[in-house]
Amino acid sequence: MALEHCATHFVDGLVHAFKAMGIILPVAGFVYPGIPDYSGSILGLEDGTGPAFLFDAVESIQTRIPDNGLFAAFSMILIGMLIGLDGSGWAGLPLTGGIAAALAPQAGTDTATLAALAQNAATWTGGGTRVIWSSLIVAAGFCRVPVGDLVRRLAIPVVSGLLVAAVAASTSPPPSP
Repeated sequence: MALEHCATHFVDGLVHAFKAMGIILPVAGFVYPGIPDYSGSILGLEDGTGPAFLFDAVESIQTRIPDNGLFAAFSMILIGMLIGLDGSGWAGLPLTGGIAAALAPQAGTDTATLAALAQNAATWTGGGTRVIWSSLIVAAGFCRVPVGDLVRRLAIPVVSGLLVAAVAASTSPPPSP
């Protein structure tokens, strides 16, 4: 009886995990083969010989993207927030790094700064301040505050902070070589 009860909980946990995190697999399936550092090993090719689909896609639309640091910074925040919707602030690191590397030279900004903007946006969005996930649930439970109320109260400060960071990042020059 006890083993059946444990098995039922185990299966329920696996089903929940697949429902909650199942979206990450298709996203990774599209992102990682698009980055040459990963695509070679995923496709069974020698290191460094993999295609760069993601970089090629960004380069194909790069002529339509304004050469403006502020536009690049806001774009990276929006991309980071979209990536953070899966609940993880870390899943989008390769994607945001690749996009930042493609946008930074045109925009005259630092690649690491643009990638950090997107990473912070993903972390603050996915970590619970815009989507009710993980650490925010724990903090709300510890403080005995309804999670929904906490999200509503944190929305304006978090988005304001990201916008200020975008403006500050767009005015910072890239490091000299």
